[in-house]
Amino acid sequence: MARPGTATWRHDLKTNQLFKKNMKRILISTAALMTLAILQSAPAQGPNPRPASWADCEKFDGIVTPNTLPFHGNFDQLYMMPGFTFSEGVPLISESKPGDQDYNGGRWHLNVLKEGVDPAKYADACSVEQLDLADFEGTGMYFTCPLLPQRN
Repeated sequence: MARPGTATWRHDLKTNQLFKKNMKRILISTAALMTLAILQSAPAQGPNPRPASWADCEKFDGIVTPNTLPFHGNFDQLYMMPGFTFSEGVPLISESKPGDQDYNGGRWHLNVLKEGVDPAKYADACSVEQLDLADFEGTGMYFTCPLLPQRN
């Protein structure tokens, strides 16, 4: 025979787990939307915004194109910390850049910092090698944004 209140406790536990799972989805979706907002509101240097990105500690401008892609083909990984930046205020770090053999021409899969990870840990990062990739999670967001070397 079950103890009194056991069913209620299990229901509350299951409800709490569902809440946490749904909240995580909402946070990831919000991060993805924030990324689009950052990409689309970056200072314009021509007809399209050009948010800065780090790749191997070299700064690039991204050319924002208003699109999303289905998950088909090869993509490079792009990392961000919604609401925070990496070294020198740059919002993004890429795993690959133009000239790298594995660069996919600006086809990206977006990864965001997991909830509970201190973004200060990456305030000075400028390359993917400086990131603990276990601190980031994929958003399911795929898009194009070619990289161009920054001109000084």
